[in-house]
Amino acid sequence: MRQVFLDLFAGVAGDMLVAGLLDAGAPEELLADTLHGLLPGEFRWEVRREQRHHIAARRFLVEAKEGHVHRRLGDVLALLAGASLTARAHTWAQDAFRALAEAEGRCHDLDPGQVELHEVGAVDAVVDVAAACALMDALAPAVIWASPVAVGSGRVACAHGFLPVPAPGTLELLRGMPVTGRDLAGERATPTGVALLAAWKVRFGTRPPAVVVRAGYGAGARDSADVPNLLRVVLEEAQGAGEQLVELRTLVDDQSGEVIGAALEAFHAAGAVDAYAVPALGKKGRPAFEVVLLCDVARQLEFEDLAYRQLGTLGMRVLPVTRSRRPRRQEQRETALGPLTFKLRRDPGGEAGKPEFDPLRRRADELGLTPREARARLQGPPADGSR
Repeated sequence: MRQVFLDLFAGVAGDMLVAGLLDAGAPEELLADTLHGLLPGEFRWEVRREQRHHIAARRFLVEAKEGHVHRRLGDVLALLAGASLTARAHTWAQDAFRALAEAEGRCHDLDPGQVELHEVGAVDAVVDVAAACALMDALAPAVIWASPVAVGSGRVACAHGFLPVPAPGTLELLRGMPVTGRDLAGERATPTGVALLAAWKVRFGTRPPAVVVRAGYGAGARDSADVPNLLRVVLEEAQGAGEQLVELRTLVDDQSGEVIGAALEAFHAAGAVDAYAVPALGKKGRPAFEVVLLCDVARQLEFEDLAYRQLGTLGMRVLPVTRSRRPRRQEQRETALGPLTFKLRRDPGGEAGKPEFDPLRRRADELGLTPREARARLQGPPADGSR
């Protein structure tokens, strides 16, 4: 299972994430394709090789033509429509700016849609977010891990004057994230960088053992004296760990059994790992179904959207889960009923198997048998000769 680890020992910023992802192997041609239709003629960008404390890194620079422009969330989302992004990358980029607007809204007691995004609504911020989401998606991680976020210290100049680090909006975005690096000088975690962590739903804590595939470094603008102003991106293959999946759960009390059944069929057809419904008793004694859907981490957003469309639910619980399973394979075997496909499970003591049900049922129909009778013929007569 592929995973990405973001080592934020010196902080996090949008441009550092873009540069680090490029250095870790994300294709630069994808970056060019992504930014080609985004605000054409309004900015120029380049990628350089630089060093911080003698460590080689990439640096991503954006030079915008516009002056000081205030944008609201709707304006920024409209700009993102011009970027060539996959569905997952586009959703990530939208979520990052929604997180920014919600954080600023809490600080100023405003509706997120009415918040004026000052620095974070500028062209360079839009470019950083779109580029970072496209490049992260290209690395195709099943899960994204991060170290505690180094936040820095002192004061930072912004549209509302000089404010303590982290700035109020950044501090709101950091809710639920472990922080460190308060002894580092200056602002180390920018709103754009932290918003991307939130949009990517990064995990903190002990990640599973993994083999390092590649490491990359993204450089910030300053060459700090205390620690190298770098962000490290490590591409890994998890080893010896359970499969990381996402479980979506929602309680539905206003749909018929036919709708629930059709939704489960749609989930399975779309490639869900598993999907089922359990009868439940909801609010005010209403009969309901709890619908449970298990999917790959990389397809979480896709299945969330499918569940909302199929079920009309207003919300769902999202739980990270780990699945352990035995290795398995299929093979054709000659049997008393003719050739059949068997599913074989590998156990420590050998292999155990049984015929796949659908081929068995088709063969039973051809022979005028029920599946139960066909299975009994495969098992043969009892050892004592009884029937």
